[in-house]
Amino acid sequence: MKIKRILFIPLLFLAVLAGAAQERDTLRILSIGNSFSVDAIEQNLHEMAADAGYVYIIGNMYIGGCSLERHANHAESGAADYSYRKIGTDGIRMVREKTPLSYALKDERWDVVSFQQSSPLSGISASYEPWLGRLVRYVKAGVPSASRFLFHQTWAYAQDALNPNYSHYGCDQKLMYRAIMDASKQAVEHYGLEVIPCGTAIQNYRATWYRDNVNRDGYHLNLTGRYIAAATWFCTLSGGDVRGNAYMPLYLTPGQVKAAQEAAFAAYTSPYAVTDFGMRSNTVNYDEARVPKFTLPAMMRCGDGSPVRNRRVWETKRRPELYALFEREMFGRAPEASEKPEAELLESAEGVLGGLADRKQVRLTFRKGRAMDLLIYTPAGAKKPVPAFLGINFHGNHSICSDEAVRMTELDAQQRRYGVYPGMDRDKPESRAARGAQASRWPLERILAAGYGVVTFYRGDIDPDFDDGFRNGVHGIFYKEGQHYPEPDEWGALAAWAWGLSRALDYLETDSCIDASRVAVLGHSRLGKAALWAGASDSRFALVISNDSGCGGAALSRRALGETVEIINRSFPHWFCGNFKKYGGNEDKLPFDQHELLALIAPRPLYVASASLDRWADPKGEFLSAVAASEAYGLYGFRGLKGARMPEPGGSLLSDRMAYHLREGKHDITEFDWLHYIAFADQFLK
Repeated sequence: MKIKRILFIPLLFLAVLAGAAQERDTLRILSIGNSFSVDAIEQNLHEMAADAGYVYIIGNMYIGGCSLERHANHAESGAADYSYRKIGTDGIRMVREKTPLSYALKDERWDVVSFQQSSPLSGISASYEPWLGRLVRYVKAGVPSASRFLFHQTWAYAQDALNPNYSHYGCDQKLMYRAIMDASKQAVEHYGLEVIPCGTAIQNYRATWYRDNVNRDGYHLNLTGRYIAAATWFCTLSGGDVRGNAYMPLYLTPGQVKAAQEAAFAAYTSPYAVTDFGMRSNTVNYDEARVPKFTLPAMMRCGDGSPVRNRRVWETKRRPELYALFEREMFGRAPEASEKPEAELLESAEGVLGGLADRKQVRLTFRKGRAMDLLIYTPAGAKKPVPAFLGINFHGNHSICSDEAVRMTELDAQQRRYGVYPGMDRDKPESRAARGAQASRWPLERILAAGYGVVTFYRGDIDPDFDDGFRNGVHGIFYKEGQHYPEPDEWGALAAWAWGLSRALDYLETDSCIDASRVAVLGHSRLGKAALWAGASDSRFALVISNDSGCGGAALSRRALGETVEIINRSFPHWFCGNFKKYGGNEDKLPFDQHELLALIAPRPLYVASASLDRWADPKGEFLSAVAASEAYGLYGFRGLKGARMPEPGGSLLSDRMAYHLREGKHDITEFDWLHYIAFADQFLK
């Protein structure tokens, strides 16, 4: 017993010391802010600190759009209007709604407290007073005397942001940035605060070759911007260097992380001026002489080194291996289609489009009310189910033709911001696409006269085409409890769009007007990438067409000509799964190349098309990929495009199960393309 007591006392003493050390080493941070503080500290900061060996407790007193005036008034009145959002030492998050500021001040012995102005007023010095002074005095009276007091600098809006408050700054990003610098510097110096120079860090990043790709709606930050802001906070809090921090969030490439860390550290060392740290050039290679030497992965050799000599080995071993690689490392796993969407007929009519077609509009509703609207045209008076082309449209169902009865598609915020093209109806308050603005891409009369139906839906019905953290599309309806974004091997937007194509086919299997066994899936550009993945994932598609799909679609990645893996992941971080980001500038490490994606479609008919002036999509890379994929078709006794030479602009190649053409002109899908697709489909779908 005596021995046990002697041992117990030192152990208890050590435990007390350990607890005291943890208490000392934990940094407690409270932000009094709005959605810009959510962007800056609620993602990445806790993880960065952990990688560097720091323990943070992060509190955020949040009211959306809250100004210093409102903060000061709420503080003094005790208004319980805040959402108190807190991340503990273990990274677990809690939220306490309807909370007064006084509660948060007493909840922890805060080491750091930050203040910020709302973004519209952040460059207007007069809006800071007397509110910032009153808020600082209130907070100082409620926290330890040794606390640090920081001012969180906000950032200028994206240059093309559609925000009414942008007019305060002449809708000029540089003017807004300069105004924020002047106002924040004046506030910091007047009250003896430290600055968290997020505005400068964001502007530094915009000065690199990644440019103005940090916002999700023109003013709030996307995943990249959030990382930059968190890195800036980390530098300020630690008094150190974030460069080399090993924490890398999902959907950022190593190049983006490096540039973000450089931007943040440069802002920390020079908080009121943009720093040029040598990353301004964005050299895109269009020179065949500069295409790196490469060797394509051996498509006909299994992972264990054994050869693929027949279709049985291909179908039972090699094809499943390749599909799993693309799924895990590029497109991401989509959820199982365990339930069919609920179909509702919204409208139907016969003899439309000048008597050429019958029309049907159908809403497919998934769980949690998420829905997509199908627009279906079939040849008028068809006596039996017809074959059809199924594809996603860019700008809404109403944009593909001038049919006044087609329901107007409500477009997402990013589409309203970036969807500027000939035919945009600028007079409508929602700035949606004008009716028929994209009719040239859907020559309905030509397709219907050839005996085919047309089925389409708007991409935003499945997933908005911008980096929103996967919150506004179908991803969220499948999250597990506590999940906020896909895992590194789970689906991005392209896989979601492909999933939507399969759900449309589910419905067509129940529609008496369409023969679902004779449906060709088709897509242009990014939607061509989605069509290829849909064709690889769902063998029910009878024919697959890729139009100018480029990098991540039909073009070989290892050529690194035009758009590259690094560029595509930087510009569109939401398209692919998180795992794909590690191959930016590192294409040789890819365990596959795009010829193997095309091969997954074998033995079904495949058409790959390019445009002569579309160098960004690497037409030669698309052609070489199709040629290399022919080896899979050979297992089924089809020659494919094996041994073919690339045609001149305007020329085409047609084999037994594969076709390719090089249209003259730029990145687009035209009637020329459709004429070739219809002729190809005639061989297999009629």
